[in-house]
Amino acid sequence: MKAKVYNGCDLIDSTEAKALLCGKQLGLITNMSGVTRELKATSAILNEKYCLKALFGPEHGIRGAAQAGGHDGSGAIDSETGVPIYDLFGKGRTEAEKVFASLDAVVFDIQDIGVRYYTYQFTLLDSMRLAAKSNIPLIVLDRINPIGGINIRGNRIDEDCVSGVGAVVSQPALCGMTMGELALWFNSHLSVGADISVVRCEGWERDMWFDDTDLLFVPPSPNMPSLDTNILYPGTCFFEGTAVSEGRGTTKPFELFGAPWLNPNKVIDAMYSLPLEAKETFSGMVMRPCAFTPTFHKYAGELCSGIQLHVKERNAIDAYATGLYLLKVISDLYPAECIFNESLARLVGTKKVFSKDFDVASYLASQKAGLESFKEERKAYLLY
Repeated sequence: MKAKVYNGCDLIDSTEAKALLCGKQLGLITNMSGVTRELKATSAILNEKYCLKALFGPEHGIRGAAQAGGHDGSGAIDSETGVPIYDLFGKGRTEAEKVFASLDAVVFDIQDIGVRYYTYQFTLLDSMRLAAKSNIPLIVLDRINPIGGINIRGNRIDEDCVSGVGAVVSQPALCGMTMGELALWFNSHLSVGADISVVRCEGWERDMWFDDTDLLFVPPSPNMPSLDTNILYPGTCFFEGTAVSEGRGTTKPFELFGAPWLNPNKVIDAMYSLPLEAKETFSGMVMRPCAFTPTFHKYAGELCSGIQLHVKERNAIDAYATGLYLLKVISDLYPAECIFNESLARLVGTKKVFSKDFDVASYLASQKAGLESFKEERKAYLLY
């Protein structure tokens, strides 16, 4: 039986939430994932019950209509609430900051996917810094981590790889924390100095995946259509920094990848020829040769040969490690075609990935002590 779970927005009428929201001119940072159990928008509820003065959009915009790197822009009026929209991600940033500073409090309600290089974590940190600068409180309506709150995977990001897809030095790729917990850790770890309140979820336990709950899945961005996509994204996202398509422009983004020049059977054979330690990182998935033609983004309109990753046993998948092994195998097979660009290091979290003699197993082994250290460090900020 699925667990009955309430996100922070479902508890907006609680005594705790009312004390934080009543009598204040509010701003709301949200997008299409900011909905209740009944799929009613948090923006509509705040507009009905409190004093909502401004909406702030992250990457992809308030309604998720924009593709990667896209945004709403500032100055539009939200058709559902009549509240003006300001952009925290693009060119309207200066105007957004002015409006931000004029409010009494700002609410944050966006569904994250539990992965460092998903830009909503950067938006959270950015909003915390704006709140501290403006001397106004930030209220996080917490949401569950869809891939659970236990697994800590990958690496701790290197200092020279900090960016909008990895905003905090030493943050693991997967840290098994909710946005509310991350806000508390960011505030302390980076000495942000923001006034943070978290309206906690109810009914969620750390070992729960999204589909262990009775919540309905709303894609938090245009290319995150399912929980399987979320599970695989920590590894397949790396293809954004290469000449390999990550499946944008198809119905299975981040679940498949490929290129016109790639031979999927050669890649699959090479992956299954890796040492046992490496193969264990993807023992919970099946690799299937496939073909696809993206409708936009890389190789738009071109037939690509690729691989679809099928999730078979999610607890036996280390997607971050699998992504590194795939990068290594494909770049070794196709050194001229599989070009890496600068964004790859920001995603992976280290520039070592550019080295021709990069040894994936050795690198992952070198990160284990840091991940164990983080596991202890994070305990002070866990809410569940």
